[in-house]
Amino acid sequence: MRLIVVYFVLIFIQVLFGINFSASKVIVDKMDPFLWSNIRFLLAGLGMFVLSIVFRKKHPPITKDFLLQVFPLSILGMALGQGLFLFGLRYTSSINSAILITMIPILTLLIVVLRKQEQLTGNKLIGILLAFFGVIFMRDLSGLSFGSQTLWGDLLVFAGALCFAMYLSYGKKFFMTYDNFWSTTWMFIISGLCMSLFNIDKLGAIDLSEFSTTFYSCAGFSIFGATLLTYLLNNWSLKNVSSGSVALFIYLQPLVAGFIGYIFLNEAITTKMVVCGALIFIGVFVSIKKTHKDA
Repeated sequence: MRLIVVYFVLIFIQVLFGINFSASKVIVDKMDPFLWSNIRFLLAGLGMFVLSIVFRKKHPPITKDFLLQVFPLSILGMALGQGLFLFGLRYTSSINSAILITMIPILTLLIVVLRKQEQLTGNKLIGILLAFFGVIFMRDLSGLSFGSQTLWGDLLVFAGALCFAMYLSYGKKFFMTYDNFWSTTWMFIISGLCMSLFNIDKLGAIDLSEFSTTFYSCAGFSIFGATLLTYLLNNWSLKNVSSGSVALFIYLQPLVAGFIGYIFLNEAITTKMVVCGALIFIGVFVSIKKTHKDA
């Protein structure tokens, strides 16, 4: 029963991320993406700090072991994971970046197998490949082009995906050891402060009066719904299932985005989307069928 709850939580995370795609479009039209990422981590950290106090969560001892884990995980999962992606997006196409991001589950599986955290079972391999190709074929690949003009951006986006995959692998033991609320709080704050080093001038030049009510609504959701809540639930999920399973659910994001587009933007659901969606669902189901034994 607990495993089913975790899987529903992972699906809910992808729903929040899927909605955030639309919210983020509104935000980055008015603000530099890297600056926005910096602000949302700082504000999410402040929000997590308040929640940790309100719920009276016991702060873990500030030991050498805690610090040596929370700092690199903060950099891997947030500062570098987000920063490299946003920087890379400036030098490559959106389709290239979308395809490269789908490498996160595969990279995660590769890392956990090499680190002997999990075994490479037939179920996992077949499932992750089915879901991967479902995501790939769902996209319009006509604009896909890996060449010298996009090489730098492609490498940055891939590096960001690799950092997040490492975060999922190395973070599992950490989140099983330390309180999820305080760990997530410090990760937001550390990553936000690190990113602030590159945005000091921009942070001081923000004019809050130039933003609309729509902007603030989208920003509020992105900070508290798609950042604070998603990372908190994602880190909680890492305590209960394997890193590979957590990463695999990322493949559901295109389905969520397509469904939201159908409901709110009157976008059509094509036969291609249905077939690819079925591939993704089958792949996820096959892969997680026995992965709880590896957690």
